[in-house]
Amino acid sequence: MISFRLFVVFAIIKMKQNERSAFIKRIAAMCFCLVLAMAVISCADSGSSETDGQAAPAAAESEMTPRTRDDGSKFRIAYVDYDEYIQASRQFFYILKRLEETGWISEGSLPFTIDDINEKNMSTRDMYNELVSADLGDYIEFADNAFSYLAYDDPDAAADNLKSRAGKDIDLVLTFGTSAGVFAKELGLPVPLVDFGATDPVASGILESSEPDRSEPLVWANVEPSVPLRQLKYYHSLKPFKKLGLIIYGDETVSGVPDIMRSSEEIGFDVVKYNIEEQPRETEAELAAYYDLVESKVKEMANEDIDAFFFTIDLVNEADKLPRFLEPFYAKNIPVYMMDDAETVKNGGLMLIMANDLENAGSFTADSIGKILCGEEPGSLPCIYTSSPSIYVNYKTAKRIGYPLTFEFLTVCDEIYGGDN
Repeated sequence: MISFRLFVVFAIIKMKQNERSAFIKRIAAMCFCLVLAMAVISCADSGSSETDGQAAPAAAESEMTPRTRDDGSKFRIAYVDYDEYIQASRQFFYILKRLEETGWISEGSLPFTIDDINEKNMSTRDMYNELVSADLGDYIEFADNAFSYLAYDDPDAAADNLKSRAGKDIDLVLTFGTSAGVFAKELGLPVPLVDFGATDPVASGILESSEPDRSEPLVWANVEPSVPLRQLKYYHSLKPFKKLGLIIYGDETVSGVPDIMRSSEEIGFDVVKYNIEEQPRETEAELAAYYDLVESKVKEMANEDIDAFFFTIDLVNEADKLPRFLEPFYAKNIPVYMMDDAETVKNGGLMLIMANDLENAGSFTADSIGKILCGEEPGSLPCIYTSSPSIYVNYKTAKRIGYPLTFEFLTVCDEIYGGDN
């Protein structure tokens, strides 16, 4: 991995004196243009009701002052997820961290750190179980036996558990992703539902609209506008493609297929799409069988007349297993663009523009939770959050498949992987 500053230093050292002077002038001009562009965007967005990703959203003190339930007891939270996904764990942590910063959780009481999550590959279930037994302070706690993975646990039992306890010993249901959000929404629980991480909460039906004052008073979801469209516009601008390959696992809305198809019409490219129905992936044997299936689909897709492939979420959730599924494309010099998680680029994916700022998006969700617990209706709160994009590229992969990387592009990348070779 090469940091941007180290990259620039090496570039300057290798230059002749006259080249060095021109280079420095060029960098200065680029910085000026970047500052100017940011100023223009800031002015353009000054009247917008959306929250951007420049900093953790601020909340008025009266909206965020922690409180207990009316009877003096703690608010109790349940959690529904689909399966293990490290990005869910990271964003869940940033929600918790913001709740700690705003006083809802006592300082220093979280039983894990972001380093613990990354190093131990903690799932949201692992995190939840530790939270249940932790003393988080006077205001909130995570209810015992109120976590569900829909891919592994019995959905009917999870539904019965939530319906029997909501409004009694569960005061708020937190969900991650499309499947869990839709599942909880359809239960019609009498307590607030807060969803984060769904690809398109409106298209999936979690929300009827992303506008405030919705007719669903108890439902809130973090809406990140048109992430696949923004990603594909950027990828296409770097190297135009005429035919894009997709392999979709399970629900197409989870993988952003509606947005991808709109993107194909707006940008102007065709889509070759394979679908894999949901498979059992809990045991080692089940996962091995699933990966064999994915590999066969990848090899078949690589023989299609595509000139780019978009690796969507939930197809392969273990980043270190990716090389096996990337090789058939790279053997034919087909670029593979990633949809989520910088670790996928570190493990061989060509490029990722990640429009999901986990830390600030987590803060936005946490602040909404605080307002809800203070009595505001979820349906009255803003839910659109536009992240600042981060760009990741694998230099070794680009070199292997002959993908052009300009100097200007490399200077704006947040991380460059594979550059040591």
